[in-house]
Amino acid sequence: MKTYGRRSFLASVSCSLSTLAAAPLLPFAPVQTDSSCWLEACAPFILEDAERGLTTEIVLTSDTFVGTRGHEDGADATEYEILLYDSAGSATGAGAIARRFTVPAMHTTVIPVRELTGQARNFYGGMKIRLRPRCRELMHASDLFSSAFVRWSTKASFDNVHANPDPPQWQNTQPFYYSMPYPSLADYSCTFSLFNPNRTRSAGEIIIHDPQGRRAVAHRYELRPYASLLLNLNTGSFTSDPWQSPAKEKALHHGGLLAVINDEGTAKSFGYLMIHQPARERFSVEHPIHQGLSRPGPTVAPFDAQRQFRARNVLYTPLLFRAKRIGGITLESRCHFGSGLPLEETQWIYPFAADGEGRAVWSAMKDQKLPGCLPAGQTENGIIRLAAGQSCLLDFRELSLASNFSGGLAVAVSPDTTHTLMKLEVRVPEWGAHAFTHFRPGLRSARLYQQARQRGGLATDYIVSGARLIRARNRVEADELLGIINIDDRGLAAQPVIELFDSRGLIKRVPLGTVPPFACRHYLLSEQIAGDAALGMLSLRLTDERATLLMSVIHLDYLRRDIALDHGSDRFSTFQDYNCR
Repeated sequence: MKTYGRRSFLASVSCSLSTLAAAPLLPFAPVQTDSSCWLEACAPFILEDAERGLTTEIVLTSDTFVGTRGHEDGADATEYEILLYDSAGSATGAGAIARRFTVPAMHTTVIPVRELTGQARNFYGGMKIRLRPRCRELMHASDLFSSAFVRWSTKASFDNVHANPDPPQWQNTQPFYYSMPYPSLADYSCTFSLFNPNRTRSAGEIIIHDPQGRRAVAHRYELRPYASLLLNLNTGSFTSDPWQSPAKEKALHHGGLLAVINDEGTAKSFGYLMIHQPARERFSVEHPIHQGLSRPGPTVAPFDAQRQFRARNVLYTPLLFRAKRIGGITLESRCHFGSGLPLEETQWIYPFAADGEGRAVWSAMKDQKLPGCLPAGQTENGIIRLAAGQSCLLDFRELSLASNFSGGLAVAVSPDTTHTLMKLEVRVPEWGAHAFTHFRPGLRSARLYQQARQRGGLATDYIVSGARLIRARNRVEADELLGIINIDDRGLAAQPVIELFDSRGLIKRVPLGTVPPFACRHYLLSEQIAGDAALGMLSLRLTDERATLLMSVIHLDYLRRDIALDHGSDRFSTFQDYNCR
């Protein structure tokens, strides 16, 4: 088996990480553990619709525990409080708190929203989720991105997205720029749900940009405490119907970038974007990211004397497919890149792909088809260049990546940017199914996460949730496709183990074999577990003692003929940043 060392791998894609490798890690400040405390996440789109058969569930992972196996002896748990508000901002339940739970560590717990709304047939609003670990040593939640998930289901479609962190450090009234790229409005009906989880009002502007960054639509908004609103991107107008299907002649037939800017002195809000196929009743849900409101600095050309791209960071997804048959279906990937509000006037983006053996098999810089696939002025020397508010689509059916491919996509960037501005779309053509998620942060972030003492020394400790494995009479009805990419820069071959958790805790531990350096491999869960099974809802945990890995999954539902994505999250990704101070 041929594997690539770091130097030869990077040389093969015309990319230099010298500036990234030389950059020191941020100083590590030991987490104060003299008290446990409540932290918060919020879910901006809670929906019950009896006419459409749509139900919503909350999935609690309780994934804060001490050490590598602190979930096994029952000593660690997490307290949850769920606060549910209708669209007008009125609380549902006894007082403001709809339910309280104490969940043992890694006992995946599912809460139907209908139990919280008093069996109401229809409901639309937002949710706050407060959590406080009760562990063998006092500590706050280790990862707010994987503590709670929202799952929507109909007879035809389903999706799940994590609740969004709202730690005390973010709960202020400074202006934020909150943005994400959105897909073609000729293909989808997109409805944005904005929720104010604060006790003070939120006011500002919602802007829809076209791919060149021009303002196509802009609306002022004002939300009372705990209230919600809906904006349909196709019509550019507010609506009361999350399933609105505008006539095509009224639609803005392009993708672009959605941005929300809250006024100074008012609270920021949180949103989910429902991406809906009206003809097939399919939907997927994604979210924007907050960043500080600032003026971009001057453009810095990112090329060295040898015309190599000098990256400030690298972002990843292990879910890159080109006409690949896995599990009886065909998988296709495409990417939606947005600049948001970049640190410099130009955001440079350089994608390249690696296969299951760790070989660099495709790069944008070497693909002569790239300039013809993007709007004029958005490429230079094979690198994507975006100004503030701009966006683009990278469709691998139009590029030179060979068919029958499965692997990982890395995106080198300059200046640094957030991984959530890089959206991934996976399609199953024969099902008419689609799903969206976003990329993962790179090695620099992972090295910070690994410093937490409570982690127990694991190089990889990754969580996804909402998984299922249902197999009866030799027929698979629900399955999971795991994508695992080895991003470690020390040339280590990984030996990952996947752990399965349900409401009873750990039910199985499965070694996955070897993942070579820089390789991306895919595993069907049904092929790792023999015999009939009906397992769900599951949380999946990926661990490796030495190598740094990332994991994302595709949830496969063969009865609905639909898919959903979970990008996965390191179990300590917010531990050092978001405490109670």
